[in-house]
Amino acid sequence: MLVGVMLLVAPALAADESNLAARAVTWETEYNADNLEALAAMYTEDGCRLPPNMEAVQGRAAIAGQVQAGKEAGAAQVKVTVTEAESIGDMAYGRGTYELTGADGSHIDHGKWINVSKRVNGEWKIHCDSWNSNMPVPGSTPQ
Repeated sequence: MLVGVMLLVAPALAADESNLAARAVTWETEYNADNLEALAAMYTEDGCRLPPNMEAVQGRAAIAGQVQAGKEAGAAQVKVTVTEAESIGDMAYGRGTYELTGADGSHIDHGKWINVSKRVNGEWKIHCDSWNSNMPVPGSTPQ
């Protein structure tokens, strides 16, 4: 009976060895400080981003450029929240929410994100992430 109880509890106790919560705080801090090279270094060499409504971006230099373009478009600050994270061996995944604000504190966007990370030479790196808005597309009818 004890084994049965342990099997039922095990998924609820799943650990996140990758410590995505701490890495998300670092990602947010680097973004908000305009330290985009340090932010890009959080990705694997061949890391990718899957931004909404545009082509995939691959590689650290392209990631830094894509983030810079977002900041230039007005997304000055971000708040990242982790709602779920789990690691399995050298792979991990996580998901959460984000809020973007302009330099004047105005609300720009909010939505959800997901990422896949992997351990490279003992260090956890983001391998690929994706996000999309909870806000309706301008000109569309909300459902």
